[in-house]
Formats: sequence, C-alpha cells, structure tokens
Amino acid sequence: MAAIDRMLRRSASMALVVTLTGGLAIEIHAQRPPEYQVKAAYLYGFGRFVEWPASAPADAGETFVFCVLGQDPFGQWLDEVVAGAVIKDKPVSVRRIAQPEESGSCHTMFISASEGGRLERILQTLERRPVLTVSDAPEFAQHGGMIGFTLDGNRVRFAVNLTAAQDAGLQLNSELLRVAATVLTSRPPGD
Repeated sequence: MAAIDRMLRRSASMALVVTLTGGLAIEIHAQRPPEYQVKAAYLYGFGRFVEWPASAPADAGETFVFCVLGQDPFGQWLDEVVAGAVIKDKPVSVRRIAQPEESGSCHTMFISASEGGRLERILQTLERRPVLTVSDAPEFAQHGGMIGFTLDGNRVRFAVNLTAAQDAGLQLNSELLRVAATVLTSRPPGD
C-alpha cells in the first residue's frame, strides 16, 4: 500500500510539475485521473510555489497544513497525494474544519463549494490572514479568494487573485502566475 501511495503521489506531483512548468492544463478523461485527484495534486503543488511570511501563525508549527472547510469533495485523494510529503521542510498533514476561525494552523485552505452561501463571510474572516484560500466555487478569485479552480471543457484550470494573496502577505512564484488561466490584479467591487 505504501508503494502505491508513493506512486500515486509521484504521478500526481509529476502531473502538477509538468502543468506548472510547462503551461499545460491536465485533461480529465476516463483514462485520466478523476477531477478531484487532479485538484488535490494542484493543491499540493500550490504549497510549493507560494511563500508565507515568517510571522504567519501556521509557520510557527512543525507541520505544513492543508485544511478543507466544508464538505470534503476529495475523498481519499488529498490524503494520498500528500502522504509522506514534505513542503518547506515540514511534513504535510490534512485537517477537515467546519469554521474559518479554525484556520490558525492552516497554510492552505480549500473552501468547498458547499460553503457558497457563506462564502463572503468566510473570505471576510480570512481577509489579510496569511492563509492561501483555494476553492472551486464559481468565480471564487473574482470575489476575493486567492485561487479559484475552473473547468475548461475537460481541463482543470485556475484563476489567481494576486491582489488578495499580496494583501495577505503571500508571495506567489512567477511560474504559478504564468500557468494560471487568469491573473487578477484588482480588488473585487465594493472593497
């Protein structure tokens, strides 16, 4: 089982590396990984292409933490992709949380589309906190989230809200920005 986990993580990581360094999008077909396996690989990769401020509360911990807020659409995929992985010289773990206030140890928070009804409040709670916010809720990046997944036909793509990330003190690697489908550099209306 451990060998299978390593192979899966390596395959997902390789797909992400190819995606982030080659500007390619991963296509979802019957013979391709399921959508949320691809998104789990992206999440893992985002952690490698973002710098958190040294003062970030999550950085004080000994673990790099991915949090999932709301209904978990990943099933086992995220856990399998990060099993045994290390980011920023820290072992990786996954936490499922119910409230954005539980984000203190989170480096990256995936906000489930199930949280769409309270998305504005969640983003207000996390605003300017050094937590990378990611979701596949519609127009997530346009509404102030940092990275929003989209589907372009059979391809998983993502939009980046660079302003939201910078306001939170996060630095996004230029390679990540280069392969994003869209990079937003203005604030959402009403901000």
